[in-house]
Formats: sequence, C-alpha cells, structure tokens
Amino acid sequence: MKTKSANPLPKTLPGAVCAQMVRCGKSRCKCARGELHGPYFYHFIRINGALVKRYVKAKDASALRAACAVRRKEQRRQSEATRNSRRQLSELIRQIRESENLLLQALEIRHGQKN
Repeated sequence: MKTKSANPLPKTLPGAVCAQMVRCGKSRCKCARGELHGPYFYHFIRINGALVKRYVKAKDASALRAACAVRRKEQRRQSEATRNSRRQLSELIRQIRESENLLLQALEIRHGQKN
C-alpha cells in the first residue's frame, strides 16, 4: 500500500529551478582553489520584488522544474487567450462604431427626405 507524502509537490510553481556550484568557505577546501561543490539545486522566485533563493533536494529538482515549466506554459496560454480576447473586443468595438455610423447616415438621409 502506497502512503501519501506529508508535503506533496505542487503541480505548478512560479519561478525556476537552477543548478549551482558553490563554495563552502573553508580555507583549506578544494573549493578555495576553484573546484566547487555541487551541483546543488535552488528554486528562485520573486516575492514582493525581491529575488528569493531556496534550496531544493536533488531528488525533487526534476519534479519542481517540471512544475515551473507547467506554470510558465499556463501563463503563456493565458496571456495568448487575453491577447485574443482583446483583439476580438477591439474588432467588436470597431464593428459597433461602423454600425452606428451607418445608422446615423441612414437617419440623416431619412430625416433629410422628410423636410
């Protein structure tokens, strides 16, 4: 029987997951000579305009990357839908204005014939 994990991974997630090589700061470590540790994975996200970096376990990195990709894809799809809706609204407004102008012209012609 499978048990649910206490903290299931989200299906979508803002931000990005990136791999980084890091220095530990110890003076005698190999990283002080340029041989960095890693790669370690971090989730980057903007919160109130500030870039926040959070460590991600290596086993979760690919799932979180996928969740970020799904979120970006959803946002692109939503942006495209918004652009299409705005185009359609602009076209409807143009058609309404054109119809109003034709109606006004017809009324002016009709009014001119009665006088």
